[in-house]
Amino acid sequence: MGRRVASAERALDAKLFARSTSGLTLTAEGEHLLESLQRVDDAVSALERRASAEQGELAGTVKVTAPESFGVAWLAPRLASFSRQHAGLQIELDPSGSVRDLGKRQAEVAVRFFRTDDKALVVRRGAELGYGLYAARSYLARYPLRGAVELAARPILGSSADDVEMAWLARLAGQAVRPIFTSPLAVALVGAARAGAGIAVLPRYLGDVEPELEHLPMPDPPHETLWLTVHRDLRATPRVRAVLDFLIAQLKSEAGALRGR
Repeated sequence: MGRRVASAERALDAKLFARSTSGLTLTAEGEHLLESLQRVDDAVSALERRASAEQGELAGTVKVTAPESFGVAWLAPRLASFSRQHAGLQIELDPSGSVRDLGKRQAEVAVRFFRTDDKALVVRRGAELGYGLYAARSYLARYPLRGAVELAARPILGSSADDVEMAWLARLAGQAVRPIFTSPLAVALVGAARAGAGIAVLPRYLGDVEPELEHLPMPDPPHETLWLTVHRDLRATPRVRAVLDFLIAQLKSEAGALRGR
């Protein structure tokens, strides 16, 4: 990296970075140049989007980004099945949960738990994901749950202490509930619940399909909105449009299972 910076400074005959023991800091010249490079980068990205949008065939790669567990457990099998129906189409799924820059085509379609206010992006409500409580049948055989008030004394498997699911659990129990095991990945909580480690807060699309788990109905379960997002320049591109239409149709047809009937 140091050699590349030095080479760039020699080629431009400008001091781009101030060096110190803590690292490199942009100089005023470097900041000015960065603004110009950003404009060039934005122009190139716009050109690439327009060129991609003019491709009329249902072929090529469509990059889809999604939240981790939803991407792995729900999206992956459905998108793979969809791509098999179109020989020239390749789906590249990124279920890392990272927010990719659609303007720079880090992804063409984003499935997100938030609605962006970026005017260059088109957003559509996809579905409502419901949550519920689950425990292994073997756990409940040993420790039956006789009501929500018992939750405070039970081993809880959840995501974090400050999310909507745990706040719901605290309301049910009438006091703060501290989970004994946490993970940002719902699929990890499924594994912990299957092992009989306790009572898990899970999205319905995961918990309801697990034969070893039993759903524990509780009042006013929380839910999250899933948003489909695409760049305005690419929404009419045939391959991108095909993926969007497929996702919209699938989410609509499975809306009941996703929300939790």
